[in-house]
Amino acid sequence: METKANRPDWGKLFLDALREPGRLGAYYRLFHRYSLGNQLLAVEQMVDRGIPVGPIASFNGWRKAGRVVRKGERAIALWMPIVKKEVVHGDDGTEKESVRQFFIMKNNWFALSQTDPLPDAENACADAPDAPQWDKAQALAKLGIKEVAFAHPDGNCQGFARPHLSEVAINPLAALPWKTLFHEIAHCLLHGKEAEAEFVDSGYIDRSIQEAEAEAVAMLCCATLELPGIEESRGYIQHWLIGADRETFLKKSASRVFSAADKILKAGSAKANEASQEGEVGHA
Repeated sequence: METKANRPDWGKLFLDALREPGRLGAYYRLFHRYSLGNQLLAVEQMVDRGIPVGPIASFNGWRKAGRVVRKGERAIALWMPIVKKEVVHGDDGTEKESVRQFFIMKNNWFALSQTDPLPDAENACADAPDAPQWDKAQALAKLGIKEVAFAHPDGNCQGFARPHLSEVAINPLAALPWKTLFHEIAHCLLHGKEAEAEFVDSGYIDRSIQEAEAEAVAMLCCATLELPGIEESRGYIQHWLIGADRETFLKKSASRVFSAADKILKAGSAKANEASQEGEVGHA
């Protein structure tokens, strides 16, 4: 891992996150956004049928995401709105159009575990590139954080953290899995004491400063390890700070962000592991 002497200029990166153009990833809008009721209904069916809980989509929705439903898989049923227009004839001979909405249950959806990637598909889930000189398992162990299965039906959700339990989960379809991992670890390090529920990385969270802090940590980690996602991080940070006091964020969050990023990088570095092993040998 890079040392403080030759690592990127974190101060400049932090400032650039607010003043340089960014991009909010299209992967937050790749899947249909299902109502909470339909999400709960899908989870119930997956659990009852022994299917791993995960993102859901229609047959065509999975093809759009670069995957195909396996032959013989049984679909999941959700409530689907139907709009019906009728012409109502009045007693006076007038006609009036009436719109009526009702819901029917349709078996049109499948879970991630019921699909396979399409070969050479643009959006097919690919293995994450290695993080140079940074060991995920080592880092999570040193930080006391556990990675759990991604049990969430929303495919737009890139990952989530349960800071109060020191748990993180990354969507197997995450577009930038390393960036998401650093983001969720940052939530555990920075927001554990205040957390009362999951922080879901889906682009629609009403905790703007916390989201901006976590993403700034992810941006610094990715920049230091030469991983992709810097432009997307800037877009995410700017998105969450719309209407927020950016000067306060710069003054109060910078030191917290730098400290968390430094802790994450050190926890997973080869040098940290070597130092730990030397300490154990010396103690013995």
